[in-house]
Amino acid sequence: MFRSTKVIVAATAATVSLWAVPTAAGVSGTIYLRAHVPVYCNIDLFPASAQAPGGNVVHLGTSQELCNAPRGYRVVLDHPAHLPAAAAVLSDGLRIPLTETGETVLWDSDRPGFERRQLELDLGDEPAPVSRLGLRIEVKY
Repeated sequence: MFRSTKVIVAATAATVSLWAVPTAAGVSGTIYLRAHVPVYCNIDLFPASAQAPGGNVVHLGTSQELCNAPRGYRVVLDHPAHLPAAAAVLSDGLRIPLTETGETVLWDSDRPGFERRQLELDLGDEPAPVSRLGLRIEVKY
């Protein structure tokens, strides 16, 4: 009988001690978390079908850009420098004239982003052959 009394007393003590644990409302403190997230920026071009909207406008496809740079990024189109003055890129209907330098900034963002855009190349009234086009994304540090 003495042994069963010890077990009952121990079980009661354990139960009472569980009730004495403070609740979440009574606990306060600060947790510090530090993480390093690398900067990742990428742009892809998903080509369109061979159909052209008409005239000298060529549907290039859909661009998809992703950049987590805190200060933003730029998307630049590399193109031949000798294209006609009327040549431009159409991005979701917005006309962006091409520069004479062979590099045209299409988008300039001051924050991270994920965007999809429809791209078309308008060669103007006097089309010239285009030997190369390239998209690149630049991080703002």
